[in-house]
Amino acid sequence: MYSMPRRNNGTIATSSRRQLKFKYFDLWVASLCLLVCLVLQIELLAYKFFVSDSDVEDSPVHGVQSVLRGGNDGLITAVSVDKQTQKDQQKLPQLPQHHKKHDTNKVLIPVKQPTPVNQPTPAKQSESSLSYEPTHSVRISRLKIARGKARRRLMFWRKFEAEKIVPPSPSTDLPPEIAYVTTLTKCGRKDRGSIDGAAVLLHSIRRNSHGWIPMQSQSSSSSVDFDPSMLPRYGGTGGRYRYKAYVIVDSSASPTIKSEEGDCARFMQSIGWTVLHRPPLVPLFPVPSDVSSTADSSATFDELVKAGYVGVQRPKTGDTARQPGERLNKLPMFLYNEGCCGDTELLKLHIYGIVGHELAVHLDFDSLILRPMDDLFDVMLGKQNDDKVASSLAIAKLPHSKPVDFSRPIDAAFTRDYNSVKHPEANSPVGYQGGFLIVRPSLAVLERYRKILQRGEFTLNPRKGWGNKHGNFYGDATFQGILPYYYEDIAPPGEHNELELDRCIYNQMADNPRKSTHRFPRATPLNPNIMGYEDTNICRDGRKDCSDTDCQRMHPKDSITAHFTFCGKPWHCSPGLPGTVALETCIGLLSEWYGVRRELEDWWLLPRKETIDESIDVSFSQRSFYRDEQTISRVHIKRQGPLQPDVYKGYCDAKGNSGYLNMMGPDGLKK
Repeated sequence: MYSMPRRNNGTIATSSRRQLKFKYFDLWVASLCLLVCLVLQIELLAYKFFVSDSDVEDSPVHGVQSVLRGGNDGLITAVSVDKQTQKDQQKLPQLPQHHKKHDTNKVLIPVKQPTPVNQPTPAKQSESSLSYEPTHSVRISRLKIARGKARRRLMFWRKFEAEKIVPPSPSTDLPPEIAYVTTLTKCGRKDRGSIDGAAVLLHSIRRNSHGWIPMQSQSSSSSVDFDPSMLPRYGGTGGRYRYKAYVIVDSSASPTIKSEEGDCARFMQSIGWTVLHRPPLVPLFPVPSDVSSTADSSATFDELVKAGYVGVQRPKTGDTARQPGERLNKLPMFLYNEGCCGDTELLKLHIYGIVGHELAVHLDFDSLILRPMDDLFDVMLGKQNDDKVASSLAIAKLPHSKPVDFSRPIDAAFTRDYNSVKHPEANSPVGYQGGFLIVRPSLAVLERYRKILQRGEFTLNPRKGWGNKHGNFYGDATFQGILPYYYEDIAPPGEHNELELDRCIYNQMADNPRKSTHRFPRATPLNPNIMGYEDTNICRDGRKDCSDTDCQRMHPKDSITAHFTFCGKPWHCSPGLPGTVALETCIGLLSEWYGVRRELEDWWLLPRKETIDESIDVSFSQRSFYRDEQTISRVHIKRQGPLQPDVYKGYCDAKGNSGYLNMMGPDGLKK
């Protein structure tokens, strides 16, 4: 009779102790979780501040847009639209009055009205955030990764010799040969679409160069079934200058690599690009003693060792000297993390080393030549027949534009990237747009860039850039900032004769000349209430009136080259900025890109004897063909995408990355 109560009391006591134990355990677990969350939140805030060194750095307009830069920086759309909303909404309203004069050239598609994106404009960042230091553990981890990559690059160049440029054969019967150059810094599965961009870019060069036979003439006697409505609308009748295409390749994307990292370069070789392996002008870090020069090391490696490292000759005093407390690795790590591609973006400077060609043109993969640049080449080489040619060039007349002396040859032609300016004023520093540059190659100029990197005079605290004044904009530490620093501060006065071009005609990106209330650059909305932002009265070039540079309203027929940044990448099946005044321009440019791809594939389907006239120029020999029946079948299958074939030419199943139908590689070649 008495055992039961004792058992009950014992059970109750044991249960109480267990509950108390569980309470302590739960409290310990909760405290641990809270501590972990607090640490993660601190790391997240630290990361955000670190990335925000440039307000535009994480913008979709300037992100990794290709294997170059490259890659996916296109502003596809300012909003997101779910499928059900797309079905329910009506077509966009009528486009503005300024488009009506181009009715015959319109390429319009039904586009659904986007959903609202009311995003408040964040407060302006203070200067202190521009010099944020990551935590010690994060810094050490990043430094270890960067040094590992730099070491692997050095080991590659220890045995590999950079290729020499073979100058074009001198001939009085043939016109000058222009070097067209692009850059490949990495290759992976996600980069396959941008490699299609390299193929289309090359064909746009080919069809606007000397020796090209218009496709209509080539296909008239062929058994291949062509659809003229799918071909491009502009250019394609040849040009007055020959071409040769080069791709500057980083060691991490070399075709000598047997794995998929080498596939991109092998594909580009097969379709006509000449591969040029090029090392960094100056190593980021000191060369480790265990990889120093030996008796059998390459001459290229010996030059790298001799160059030292970035900042090795930095001044000890003055405005550009290293600030107190600034670590030796800070500038190299800043270059490593900068912009789309880090320090590999500086490989573009090797365009100055393409000696043997009178002119060299650097274009990114996401570029397209719409019409020949013959008049510009004539003026740069001093070969124009009369002054009317020079006066007809589309030249920028903006606060930073310099007067041009047309009585002597021009050394460089470029456009500026006013979209990356943080605080638009007439005297605000503006970088060169990194996707377009034409220069006269010069080894002496290339050596000056090496000296710039060795001196490392880039001010970080605060971020004022090269020479303490070319900075605080996207890409300031690499290609877009070092170019104006050289031409405006380093080059001997009067040595160069450079030309800033109208960015609506050359390197057309369909950008808005005015600032938006949105955090990042945005096209002018048709309905600000729906889009959640609107234009301001502030011009990005610092002028009071910038209506003469409203590239978002420029019809494609008036442009010479295009650059798919704001409009979005063609291999992402971009909708082309719906809900904005830039829609018609973007759709026209995107449609032209798909048309050039269509013509390229048709050209590869032609019998060899009908593709070229080798008596005119052997540079038009096809490097790849569609001959295998299975390959040809798949080419036609990849033209059956249902998404608005009048625009996307059958190459898109749906909008977005996953909807794009990639090109077929040459027979037997993995792509």
